[in-house]
Amino acid sequence: MRISATGIYKSPIYKPSTACKSQGFTLLEVLVVLFIIGITASIAVVTMQRSEQDLVDKQARQLLEDFSYARDLALNRYRLVGWQVTESGYRFTLRDELGLWQPYISRGLPERQWPEGVRLQGLSEESALSKEFSTEFSENLAPSLVFFPAGEVTALSLPLQLGEAERSLRVQAGRFELLDLPAEPSQ
Repeated sequence: MRISATGIYKSPIYKPSTACKSQGFTLLEVLVVLFIIGITASIAVVTMQRSEQDLVDKQARQLLEDFSYARDLALNRYRLVGWQVTESGYRFTLRDELGLWQPYISRGLPERQWPEGVRLQGLSEESALSKEFSTEFSENLAPSLVFFPAGEVTALSLPLQLGEAERSLRVQAGRFELLDLPAEPSQ
């Protein structure tokens, strides 16, 4: 009688014992699964932290572009342009002929909302500059940053934060720079 690889179990001589049947997972199988879960979790954490930094960087670059546009607007229209922090974001204002700050909304400078979780550190809605440029009629529209018609801009440092991710934007001498915030010294 010929025995083929598939016919060995059909032989009346060979009968597999019940002791050979497996009733669960081996230690090696469990360790492999735990290793795969650990690798997947670590990749997810790194990706999540990176996406926070990307969001802060994107917001800082958007702010930089808006500031450049506002400076150009002040130069071209020969008017004061203000940047005002609002409760949930920021907007731009123009000073009219009467000295009042009026909201300026255009396709180039729309009122923007901060993405969820992004915070602006160290700048309140009531800054010293806001008090200096406010009038009794436009106090609620007084800017935190002013772009002058000659191209000058008031100096300001704006740290943006989302979770552990941070990025700072510095406005100084009419220039705008993105800065990396220094790491906290470990104790």
